[in-house]
Amino acid sequence: MIPDTPQTLLKRIRDFKEGDDSAEWTAFVEMYEPVIRHYVSVHGDAPDVDDVVQDVFVRLVDVLRAGVYKPEKGRFRTYLGSIVRRLLIDRHRRAVARGDGCSVPFDAVEVAAEEPDVAAVVDMRLRAARHSAAVEHVLSRTMLDARTVAAYREYALEERPAAEVVARHGLTLNALRQIKYRVGQMIAAVEAQYGG
Repeated sequence: MIPDTPQTLLKRIRDFKEGDDSAEWTAFVEMYEPVIRHYVSVHGDAPDVDDVVQDVFVRLVDVLRAGVYKPEKGRFRTYLGSIVRRLLIDRHRRAVARGDGCSVPFDAVEVAAEEPDVAAVVDMRLRAARHSAAVEHVLSRTMLDARTVAAYREYALEERPAAEVVARHGLTLNALRQIKYRVGQMIAAVEAQYGG
């Protein structure tokens, strides 16, 4: 799942003109780029991440200007997920047709054929991408000290035994649990900014 987007913001993005210095466009890109970038890096070809992210935003502007997205038919984040997914599938098909090999993991294409509800699969993968982006944001772009970050990674993410993490970082078990709780709350707050 990715951020809920206010319809007024979508309207302003639709009316955005190339060359405009728009705070709305900046907010829109800041809201969605980390999630799109993470999803594409996991499910696409790493050297192409910047190109795919740019293609997504170009397609979004075109879709919004053409009035193709209808809010009454579903959430924007589900619609955006389908755009990202279709772009990855299209890139895969073009690469295969050119004989360039596979630029997208084949399972991304197979899911479309096997799953009855592609939107649900996209939503699930984007929810995971959003969570991973929030975790990395909190661990790398906040004022947490190195010991806290390392302890959280080892205990919460790598699932190492508490006794091992406590001994390695000179913490008490209670302090380790507080780190996990506090950092978890920070991650949840970042996810909430994405409409979590």
